[in-house]
Amino acid sequence: MPINYLKKIQLGEFNEDGYRISPSKEVESIIEGFYVFSRDPENNTHLIFNDGFPVLVFLQSREDTVVVTGEGDAFEIKAAWASAGSIKNVYVKYNNHTDQVFIVRFYPSAFYQLFGLNAQYFRYHPVTSFEYIAKNNNFSIEEFFECNSVEEKAAFVGSYVQCSFTGIDTPGILDKTLDYIHKIKGKSTVRNVINDVGVNYKWLERSFAQHIGLLPKEYIQLQRFIHAYLDLVGLGDVDLMRIAISNGYYDANHFLKDFKAYTGKTPLEYLKFLVQPEEQHQTN
Repeated sequence: MPINYLKKIQLGEFNEDGYRISPSKEVESIIEGFYVFSRDPENNTHLIFNDGFPVLVFLQSREDTVVVTGEGDAFEIKAAWASAGSIKNVYVKYNNHTDQVFIVRFYPSAFYQLFGLNAQYFRYHPVTSFEYIAKNNNFSIEEFFECNSVEEKAAFVGSYVQCSFTGIDTPGILDKTLDYIHKIKGKSTVRNVINDVGVNYKWLERSFAQHIGLLPKEYIQLQRFIHAYLDLVGLGDVDLMRIAISNGYYDANHFLKDFKAYTGKTPLEYLKFLVQPEEQHQTN
């Protein structure tokens, strides 16, 4: 999802322009939450990032579009998109009609089971139109956009999930491992996670690939990066060594390498982009 919205979710910064709707008890093991965010009218372009939780992002109307730009590639998506996996140097630009987005954030294994997808589905296309997935799973995008209120949209998705989901087969120890990685904010190595949780590496790698769509190392990197990112943009602090060490990186170069991979920019370039997003994005 756009990282500026993910930042608010991670920090729990909610208000009338961005808030969370809790899923019903019947679907709370599948849907982590529903979110509504108002778009900043002065900023049309945002970095896309995923912290391990697949999302569906619905635009304000069936006809609204965004342009997704990756390395040497740009394409248009209409109405809604799905994103998951490790997303690197991908930006989304809204058209001028979208003022608000509706986001459904899923637990990873449940998402893939719900839509009958292989967990590797997003590995090479981490941001994709939801239309094809919806069509193959009897999710009516047309009916969704006939809902007039946010509450109706959440109820529509919740009802669809209740009727379509057949059950979760994620191993309990995998859930325990994910919870542990979140608790330590990715400040660890795969070896240490294995030792701390008490699992076999081959089993863990196979389980992550099957249920999460990422390698354990990739998942840990996502958690570590998002918290380092929050430090950088939240404090406006460009002490890269401090940010790196406090978030589990070996050194500043390790953090810088990850930052450029995920954003396509150095930390200083990215902070400048946040101040002058349109101008900076067009020159890159």
